[in-house]
Amino acid sequence: MKRLFKKYPSPFTRKMFNVASLLFAMTIAMAACGNGKSTAPSDDVIFSADREGNIDIYKLRGASGEISRLTNAQGKDHSPAWSPKRDIIAFLTDRNGSNELWLMDWNGESKRQLSGPGKTITAFRWAPDSKVIAIEIAETDSRWIAIIEIESSEITPLTSTKEDVRIGGWSPDAQWLVYAMVNSDSDGLRKRNPNGVDEITITSGLHTNPVWSPDGRWIAFSQESEQGASNLIITDNNAENVLTINADEFDETNFEWAPNSKNIVFSSESSGNAEIYTATPDGKTIQQLTSNRVTDTLPRWSSNGSSILFLSGKDGTFDLYSMDKNGDQQKRMTSKSDRIINADW
Repeated sequence: MKRLFKKYPSPFTRKMFNVASLLFAMTIAMAACGNGKSTAPSDDVIFSADREGNIDIYKLRGASGEISRLTNAQGKDHSPAWSPKRDIIAFLTDRNGSNELWLMDWNGESKRQLSGPGKTITAFRWAPDSKVIAIEIAETDSRWIAIIEIESSEITPLTSTKEDVRIGGWSPDAQWLVYAMVNSDSDGLRKRNPNGVDEITITSGLHTNPVWSPDGRWIAFSQESEQGASNLIITDNNAENVLTINADEFDETNFEWAPNSKNIVFSSESSGNAEIYTATPDGKTIQQLTSNRVTDTLPRWSSNGSSILFLSGKDGTFDLYSMDKNGDQQKRMTSKSDRIINADW
């Protein structure tokens, strides 16, 4: 005889099934969020400023314009930089005496010192995988570069402590770090693989501030001209094709590649005072984005490459502004004049 009624699972079986389903969903959600760690919205801006008699770090919410204070300690907290995953902020602080590298979550929580005591950190660069940071360490008469791991704080020297070098940038695959050798008989750009032993000379001369393009094809750097100006140079990885952008007797500084590597933004004084420009890697298209009688500097691309953040002001007092990548839709982002030091988008 056929059954007239279906056999339903018992209440206990249904409960266990629901619990298992919930645990499975939580596991998938945590994996999708990077083990459950939250990240900052892509339009949030972090900056350091002297707003209340001390240099601290602040976060500006892109959606609302709300500004929140992330640090509030004795000493100067400055040079904040998002990790590529945007879950951690690295910054420099002298709250313990010397300039040290610290970390905090994107919302200002869980602050901790990363570099060891007594080491003066002058600059740093996040690796593309967010797992390590390259740091520039100052000695009495020189600087050297090391790699520090985020989880263990273990430091591995990359260059000799007897040489004088300046930090550059990572290759997109995190296999190489480019840097500048200075104050020596062999000045120029070099690259080294932190996980290996190779050290390759790229250029020779007074070259500094090397930055790799996100697609890995180009390296932009500064070269001192005969007039003493800092010219913007773009070359390929092997320095076979070298191009000077906007060659003149004026400084071209604070440059940064667009996320798609099709443009580079920089600050130039060629018009009489510092303005913001963009250029294509071949130098054929150079566009002036700002035009005024104040200083416009420190341009930074948004993560999607559609907008540019920059500082504008005079007499040491700057505000944050944003604009489209073609210079349109300029917008003031801070409501009162502050001594903003630097920012990251």
